[in-house]
Amino acid sequence: MSQSIDQPELSATEWTFIQNLRALPDESLRNRVHASLNELLFFFRNPKCQGIGVEGFPCGEPRSSCEDCYQIWEMLDKVAERSKKG
Repeated sequence: MSQSIDQPELSATEWTFIQNLRALPDESLRNRVHASLNELLFFFRNPKCQGIGVEGFPCGEPRSSCEDCYQIWEMLDKVAERSKKG
């Protein structure tokens, strides 16, 4: 699957997401959302904390504490629940 910058192959969901990002009214808000999303994506790609993971093995090179990881996942679950209700 080869993509170019000029003609990216995005799903309808991906295009909607990009359009929603572009529709944010304030540049400072857009910058804050972009920074937050980049951090969130980093977290999803590297969910590592200082403790033992679900499998009983160390999580790897820690960037945050286990409590931080649990708080982030808990908040994401709450956000997901709110979006299902709306």
